[in-house]
Amino acid sequence: MSRAQRLSFLAVAVVIAVAAAIILSASGDDEEPARTSAGATATPAATETETAEPGETAAETPEPTATPTPRPEPPLLTAGKVTKLRFGQGERVRFRVRADVTDHVHVHGYDLMKDIEPGKTIAFSFPATITGIFEIELEDAGEQIGQLRVDP
Repeated sequence: MSRAQRLSFLAVAVVIAVAAAIILSASGDDEEPARTSAGATATPAATETETAEPGETAAETPEPTATPTPRPEPPLLTAGKVTKLRFGQGERVRFRVRADVTDHVHVHGYDLMKDIEPGKTIAFSFPATITGIFEIELEDAGEQIGQLRVDP
């Protein structure tokens, strides 16, 4: 083997090693797990089955099953701080509110209001159809607990 061939093989091996390192390091930095089109991840399973001797039964490999990817809890808004929420127009706005007093939670601009009882948590979920910045407040207390921003 000539010197040029050895150097060529060495260069190819270095390129392959660098590409593998980049791919492996990039796959570990994902913030969210990869999802299939159904929003679930498949559990790995063997693809081959063992063959049995005559008169014996082959052990079958279990089929892959879809495991639902857990959806993170929506943000929790509470009295004493203003939580900033940001969505794009057309997305689904989701958040929860917990209060220490009986009150009404009001989403200004969208004109949504729900009653809340002490120690209970209520959930809001609605489409982001109106763009702008909107106050979310405990209505009777007059206390802002959130700021909803919907970008076009």
